Amino acid sequence: MIDKDPLAFIGPSERIRPLRDNLVLEPMEWDASAIIIAIRYGRPVRGRVIAAGPGAYRKIWAKDRSKYWDTETFVPTEVKVGDVVELGGLNVFDGAGYAFPPVMVNGQKHIIVSEKDVAIVREAK
Repeated sequence: MIDKDPLAFIGPSERIRPLRDNLVLEPMEWDASAIIIAIRYGRPVRGRVIAAGPGAYRKIWAKDRSKYWDTETFVPTEVKVGDVVELGGLNVFDGAGYAFPPVMVNGQKHIIVSEKDVAIVREAK
């Protein structure tokens, strides 16, 4: 599952409050398609959101892309607590799956991701 040593330990009496558009995910096991036979190596790329930040201010870049700054437009986080999400933009060729910082929450390993790393939100029919 998660191979790296956790950077932080959150005790049972503590609460998590991510900042900006960060999400705390509980990794879920990867389930293969019933139609396509797939062999997958590496870590899961699916997770359940247990905490979500409020959002972030939109960035604007200079024309020469040398610097950027925040605008006055606040963009709230679309992903909500309890959503099951699939992460995108991963390097699947190295077999690692992802390189997000892990954290221990109530004795279980979780990962911290940005909302921009989420490819889709899975919804029940």
